[in-house]
Amino acid sequence: MPWCEDCSKFWNPNSMPPDGTCPTCGELIGEPPDSKVPWHFWLLIGALVIYLGYRMVQGFEWLVHNDHTSWAVLAGIGLVILVASAAAWNWWPAGDGADDAGGAA
Repeated sequence: MPWCEDCSKFWNPNSMPPDGTCPTCGELIGEPPDSKVPWHFWLLIGALVIYLGYRMVQGFEWLVHNDHTSWAVLAGIGLVILVASAAAWNWWPAGDGADDAGGAA
């Protein structure tokens, strides 16, 4: 735990600024906190995606085998629209010029 002599206080590394200075007086008291995401978090996310994808396939199979093919088709179309809109929202450039005040000044 980083100790600040001027403030006479221990600081939690997560409550410090990214540059490792004291939040109160600004003195350098420690190394910057490590904000890297651990590898097992990404392993958990990958396992979750695989599991939910498998359950979604099972749901579509159940709909088709129980004579609800039209619902399976509608759900598939909705899923494609949802994924396409999320991808477009994520990859659309931020500076599209919509916030300009009418051209060059």
